[in-house]
Amino acid sequence: MGIIIFNGVSSKEFDIQVEHPPGYEYPQKDYDVTHIPGRNGDVYVDKGSYQNVTRSYDIAIGSEKRNFAEMANCISEWLNSASGYARLEDNYEAEYYRLATYASGGTITNILEHAGRVTVSFNCKPQRFLKSGDNRILITKTCKLRNPTNFKSLPIIKVYGSDEGILRIGDYVITLSKIDSYVVVDSELQDIYKDAINCNSTATLSNGFPKLIKGENEISFSGGITKVEVIPKWWTL
Repeated sequence: MGIIIFNGVSSKEFDIQVEHPPGYEYPQKDYDVTHIPGRNGDVYVDKGSYQNVTRSYDIAIGSEKRNFAEMANCISEWLNSASGYARLEDNYEAEYYRLATYASGGTITNILEHAGRVTVSFNCKPQRFLKSGDNRILITKTCKLRNPTNFKSLPIIKVYGSDEGILRIGDYVITLSKIDSYVVVDSELQDIYKDAINCNSTATLSNGFPKLIKGENEISFSGGITKVEVIPKWWTL
């Protein structure tokens, strides 16, 4: 039986069965197309990003404990429980999760007041995130961290130490001053902070916020930095 987990809640709680596996949704690239008069062919400019995808599930519901109206209400509340993106998982791609919103309505077919069928569709960011990429990796000395995908990831890095220190990740160099116990370097948010305190003014970044490229990424640190903790956020399409 197929299982959907959306916003931390499993479809099993609502007596939902996914009737067959969903298709594989691959995203469209963002690019500009320009035609230059007198030149054969169009010019494509790749923006290096991707558009959202739709992931759909054909589901059936049925319960001897609840009538159709009660089941339909529970499903509606579940699907609309998140404001903005929430985590979407299923057992068809058990190693991955997506960030998704449920933005479309629908009609649940009533089958004899105790069952129903409907297709639910989620609007998803283009990435499929590896669950392993959410694991915290503790680094206490120079090492190499291997990105298992073909795509540059945007890590969350917690830097421990005091006073001043330099963190190197591949070609990225981050000079931190006034480290007070720890500071977080968040490449996705492009922000440096400690709890609710903005620490961007205490850092100098060469080449911008770090990305973990395909293959090996050497990580080292010096000065007042004692260790770093990396959540790599691996992803693929």
